[in-house]
Amino acid sequence: MLWDLNSIWVYRIVHIDNMAPILRDGMFTLHHVNANSAYINIGDSMLIRQRDDYPVGLPGYGLLGDYIPFYFGILSPMLPKIKTGDGGVKKFPQSKIVYICCKLHKIIETCYRWCFTDGHAKDRFSVFYNSVNKLDKLDWDIIQARYWKNTEEDMDRMRRKQAEFLVKEHVPASCIGKIIVYDEEAQNKIQSIFEKSGSNLPVIIDRDNSYYYL
Repeated sequence: MLWDLNSIWVYRIVHIDNMAPILRDGMFTLHHVNANSAYINIGDSMLIRQRDDYPVGLPGYGLLGDYIPFYFGILSPMLPKIKTGDGGVKKFPQSKIVYICCKLHKIIETCYRWCFTDGHAKDRFSVFYNSVNKLDKLDWDIIQARYWKNTEEDMDRMRRKQAEFLVKEHVPASCIGKIIVYDEEAQNKIQSIFEKSGSNLPVIIDRDNSYYYL
């Protein structure tokens, strides 16, 4: 199947205080020599550490910790944990969480190594791929769904919702296509960074709660 890669977005959620170096230098893996030493991690810190030792399911591709993860969809299962502080995840208000949105084709054209999964990358049932011809292996309906919890009829929904696009080591700032924010205060903060960095990207407020949980 031929895919219109120009129509596919991938998403990474980050703390808003990380945005100035990201807009200047791009995104790096946590242990990269050029990584931001003041980077504020969000999400499950134990899971993040475990990725450093978890192999990518493709020969010669190294470890998950060597890659910057993106989601193919919005409203990830991690975001409500960040909102509430459940499951040992550090609590942050959603107004502090920003969506970095990149066109898939731009990353593929720019970055030398990437791959993707059909579910959460650290789940043993997930399969890794390195060809865009395999994008049909993803469950696009659940990836794009607002409600993704497992059901008695389908206990695998949450895994498939978290399909990941993984980029090795560095994603340049030039790959960023737009930024989604929670409210006007966050928009103003990003735009003030633009004034210093010279960036000029759409910064869109999620006024209908498409990207954030109520």
